[in-house]
Amino acid sequence: MDSVVAPAAAANPAVRPPGPLATTRARVTGLVLGVGLTAYVGLVNPATDGLYPPCPSRVLLGLDCPACGGLRGTHDLLHGDVAGALDHNLLLPGLLAVLAVLAGLWLWPLTGRAAPVVRWPRWLVVTGAAVAMGFMVVRNLPVDSLAWLGSGA
Repeated sequence: MDSVVAPAAAANPAVRPPGPLATTRARVTGLVLGVGLTAYVGLVNPATDGLYPPCPSRVLLGLDCPACGGLRGTHDLLHGDVAGALDHNLLLPGLLAVLAVLAGLWLWPLTGRAAPVVRWPRWLVVTGAAVAMGFMVVRNLPVDSLAWLGSGA
């Protein structure tokens, strides 16, 4: 006699995917946290004080990762200092643009409309990763003429 094993959701009615209210609540919570953390970065200077985690690659390897200087640069951007932000991390505008697009796509369902289907072209993902890794290598080279690419930490 063949027996069919039911999926966990069918076997246990208490296990079910989150409903629209739970999903909406999670998205609103994420939005509030994002705005709150951005406000914290704007109000508390990462260069001088605040509760900010250290960069793992800086602590473990002594190297600037592609995002090193991002918090200080974001603080500078929030205060209108574009040159200071770029001095901390030259890739910061691109990193923030990608984060803004991803956040917008994640929050899209809050508009009540169907979320767009976005397929990132493979060449774009590969190029972005190559630029980030190349930037990390170049900014960590022990060459005085490239010192301006460092995070300034």
